[in-house]
Amino acid sequence: MKLSEKLLKALVAQVNMEFASGYLYRSMSHDMKNLALNGYAKWLDKQYEEERTHALKLIGYIEDRDGVVDFTDIAGVKKHYSNPLDVAKDSLAHEEAVSASIRSIFKLAREEGDLETEVFLQWYLTEQVEEEVNARDNVAGFEKAKDCDGLLYMFDAHLADR
Repeated sequence: MKLSEKLLKALVAQVNMEFASGYLYRSMSHDMKNLALNGYAKWLDKQYEEERTHALKLIGYIEDRDGVVDFTDIAGVKKHYSNPLDVAKDSLAHEEAVSASIRSIFKLAREEGDLETEVFLQWYLTEQVEEEVNARDNVAGFEKAKDCDGLLYMFDAHLADR
């Protein structure tokens, strides 16, 4: 069964959003490496890999439904970070935006009666709960460690264990 044009367009936009998310996380990782926060850099690199996996899973679904993915440009990341708390806050805001996008596609699938896409997107909805929890935990950890180099070092080491 083919996807509707409207749903296909929304899913393709999500593919590109997932790849852009990976690009953002890779850029953040680079900045954290430059601050010698190698644990957080490793955590962010894993986020990069997860976002790539999310995009590939979407592509597979679109292809299974006889859709074609148009890969759009990914804007460059022009912001550099000199503070891990800023990275954590921006990461949380970004994950909230991704969650909103997925919820919007889910609602569209429901409106169109596309049960298969609803079921497929359920995994993404659940995954986004985890993504937002992790991002909020990072904000809390860096807020607690912001005035103490020892706590920052310990939290960074904790993030490396992901």
